Amino acid sequence: MKRIIPFILALCLLAGCGSSGNGNTETPAPPDAPAVEAPAQPTEPEPKINWGGDVVSTIRADQLGYRPGDTKKAAIITDDTTFEISRAADGVVVLGAALSEPMRANAADETVRVADFSALAEPGEYFLVTSEGRSYPFVISDSPYGDLRAAVLEMFHYQKCGVEIEAGIWSHPECHAELATIFDTEDTKDVSGGWHDAGDYGRYVVPAAKAIADLLLAYENAPNPDPEALPTAWHKIEWMLKMQDEATGGVYHKVTCRSFPALDIMPQGERNPLVLSPISPTATADFAASMALAARFYPEQREALLAAAISAWEWCEANPDAPGFRNPPRISTGEYGDSSSKDERFWAACELFAATGDEKYHDYIKSDTLYTGFGWQAVGSYGLVAYLFGAGDKADGELYAQMKDKLLADCEGIMGQYAQNPYGDSMGGSFPWGSSMNVANNAVTLILGSRLADKPEYVEAALDHMHYLLGYNSLAQSFITGYGAVSPQNPHHRPSVAAGAAVPGMVVGGPESGLSDPALKAACEGFPAAKRYIDDKESYASNEITIYWNSPVYFALALLDL
Repeated sequence: MKRIIPFILALCLLAGCGSSGNGNTETPAPPDAPAVEAPAQPTEPEPKINWGGDVVSTIRADQLGYRPGDTKKAAIITDDTTFEISRAADGVVVLGAALSEPMRANAADETVRVADFSALAEPGEYFLVTSEGRSYPFVISDSPYGDLRAAVLEMFHYQKCGVEIEAGIWSHPECHAELATIFDTEDTKDVSGGWHDAGDYGRYVVPAAKAIADLLLAYENAPNPDPEALPTAWHKIEWMLKMQDEATGGVYHKVTCRSFPALDIMPQGERNPLVLSPISPTATADFAASMALAARFYPEQREALLAAAISAWEWCEANPDAPGFRNPPRISTGEYGDSSSKDERFWAACELFAATGDEKYHDYIKSDTLYTGFGWQAVGSYGLVAYLFGAGDKADGELYAQMKDKLLADCEGIMGQYAQNPYGDSMGGSFPWGSSMNVANNAVTLILGSRLADKPEYVEAALDHMHYLLGYNSLAQSFITGYGAVSPQNPHHRPSVAAGAAVPGMVVGGPESGLSDPALKAACEGFPAAKRYIDDKESYASNEITIYWNSPVYFALALLDL
């Protein structure tokens, strides 16, 4: 017994018998008590998957993408009343929402509903889904356009003349370096350099002035300017200086061969003699304006640029009634004709006053009408911008207010057209030759106007204009080569045709109401205005490229910091 009792006591201690300490105090459950189940854990619902079927062109959205905080819209031809957004990686639906009521797009002769998915801000790649199918994929990102802006600027490198170009399949040796003969004389002049204007190899002062102004003003006004913009523009400015007649200050309108070469000829293959067309008032006044503008960007060349601008202005003063330019006999290249040089003279006076403060230019501005326009033919808005943003404390208060009202009236006109259109443009029912330029010019007008009137809705509308150019349009078509799921493959651009592939980053003309070339007329006669576009190398009215269509798109992208 003495041995058994200690053994039993040890067992009792091991089992916690009589313990009143830490934790082993629960009363054991009787053997027949029912088991207690743990509470059920909530389960995640299965994500909804919607791959949406095939891509359909009836869903029109920006084919590159959107920034997280920006308004995001698409236009859709559908009878559906709702839409969904799915992740491209796994088809998971991340947003569902109602579509707008049907809206009429008169220029496209169609009725659409608008999908607003601005609530989606999570970065990623997505597509929009309806019962008919899905959109092309797009991204939501802080940098949705990637290197688009750089490519639009790089286009000017591909257009360089007079130098060797290293550009892959588009490379070419020095071209058009020979002396040009002044029309109807035996005199010659060195006018090498610059940029080829468009799909041809001509070089023209009038559109060059617009392109230069766009690049320089983009550099000056962008939140994050591109350092490359200044040397890019300088290559053209150097050429423009060569186009001035040293004796009179007048500026030759253009240098080209007498006619265009075949469409598959590279620059070095154009061997016909170069001809300098006569001095024109529009070229001379545009030159005066753009050289005075350039003077503030290139301090080492400031004096030479201002001297050239003043000399050109003096030619304008001496020739107040000079007729508008028309192609001389036996020359059939681009004309860039203009019956009036009044708006060009207005721009020149505004730039020269901003650059010099000389009251004689101020007096001219005060005595003149106010003009608008950011095109190559109507350039008055460049004058307004020069005065409103450049005259500083030299500005006359009453004149400043009139100019501000003039520019803001243009903005309100643009907004009126924009509000009536379910797509992101303000073209109304008319799409002129180079309508992509007009879309970009309107975007620039709105952004600059927003800085005068604190109108954030102007900037939002301007951003929609960029979305239009990249697929948010009735054709579901990007109008910039190499960017977007459906981008131009066959531009009217000789190096692209000769190489068999489109140079990236070029802005094509876009829909053209007038059907002004045979290929476009054959393909689109009877189509609504907004759909008169073909991706065809023969369509110079809708699918050509130019330096002054790229420049306002670059201007807008830079102002929007895209």
